[in-house]
Amino acid sequence: MKTNTENPLHAFAAWTATASHAWSELARARARDAFIDVIAVMVPGATEPVTRTVYKLARSWGRGDCHTVGFEDGLSAPMAAMVGGTAAHALDFDDNFDPAKAHATAVLGPALLALADERDRDGAALLDAYIVGLQIIGRVGQGVNPFHRSRGWHATATVGAVGSAAGCARLLGLDAEQTAHAISLSTSLAGGFMSQFGTMTKPLHAGLAAAGAVQAALFAEAGITAGDQTLHGKNGMGTLMVGQDVEDLRKAMADKDEYGQKVQFATTEIGNPLHIEKYGLKVKRFPNCGSVHRSLDGLLELKARYGFGPADVKEIFIRAPAAHLNNLMYDRPHNTMEAKFSLEYGLAVGLLSGNATLQDYQEEAIRRPDVTDLLPLVRKEYINALESDFPTEVHVTLIDGRKLSTSVAMPVGSNASPLSEAQLLEKFEGCVSGHLSAQNTSEIKAVLMALDGECSVRELMALLSRTN
Repeated sequence: MKTNTENPLHAFAAWTATASHAWSELARARARDAFIDVIAVMVPGATEPVTRTVYKLARSWGRGDCHTVGFEDGLSAPMAAMVGGTAAHALDFDDNFDPAKAHATAVLGPALLALADERDRDGAALLDAYIVGLQIIGRVGQGVNPFHRSRGWHATATVGAVGSAAGCARLLGLDAEQTAHAISLSTSLAGGFMSQFGTMTKPLHAGLAAAGAVQAALFAEAGITAGDQTLHGKNGMGTLMVGQDVEDLRKAMADKDEYGQKVQFATTEIGNPLHIEKYGLKVKRFPNCGSVHRSLDGLLELKARYGFGPADVKEIFIRAPAAHLNNLMYDRPHNTMEAKFSLEYGLAVGLLSGNATLQDYQEEAIRRPDVTDLLPLVRKEYINALESDFPTEVHVTLIDGRKLSTSVAMPVGSNASPLSEAQLLEKFEGCVSGHLSAQNTSEIKAVLMALDGECSVRELMALLSRTN
């Protein structure tokens, strides 16, 4: 493969293979926190029916020496990544990453954990590969979004697979040419539609993308070659997964700054700005679709300020970008999966209890009359605007005639309002409670807090495979 610096595939690969390992303290801390968060949600996610089913199949498809969160029998690295990615996304409690419009860590984290376990890499190497992989996830996302997602592609499964392949190549120490092949190969393993939201296949998307990323890097390491037009070429990702009107879309985004999304792949300054520093990750405080969070944050803010309860409310009216509301297609959910993609359910739970927890999304909780009776209170208006151009508006009308309003541009857990270390560890404790013994929890937390060092990822994964 002849190097061409005007080709984004080559530019991404060259940066991935040669970028300095000297990351800032902020970048390393955020990478560490991303692993704390994703492992927290993988522990209960491993008990979900979709993850248990995927694991059962994975055992028959590929046994090996890699550990998987929640399961003691070893798997091959791709199969461990598939199970881990499914667990990471099963509860929809994992982070969001704006440049990619994707759940980045649910793909990248399990893929890197599987490879680091197989190759016995240390925590410092794991974080380095995460920072690099996240950057390429962001760069690929900026090349196809916001229209890739708004037209129905699940970017976690598509963009996530491609950028995570770069992260896996970094962890394996592949050179620039091998890395280009890995990234290119991953486009043949990337796919997923938003029409799967609310079903078991949605979390499986993260698992398939993680497995694909590992496979792409291992294929490239073994000498499998791939084309160099798979990102920007006529029949590449930038056209096929955006649309034939991509040139018009580029013009429309030229003067906008939707998280750097210009519908055009960068070919220079690939690592500048560093996305983990500029954009960070949206760490979820609620276990539901991130498109609910701005509305729920606003409702809880008004509820705390004015002290109203369910009996006081006549209507909750939400005005939000269509890109958010289009994800929330279940106004009357019938099960846990649908409830996670229901604006009405999320707001009803928030109005009732002042929060939304994992327990609220258990099957037996979905049909509670005190919640379902509140669903008709919610009304919504779809606004045809980018999410960065239009903050979510929350309007509450009370029975006594008062009208209360607020707007939310960025949710709690984002760069604008990040979770503190104490809040992150509180989320960790809440997720693993009942799944890990006190001693195991303490040991795992100690390793995670010291992840930016020589700690063994293999030892961490062995601890995580032993749940209650």
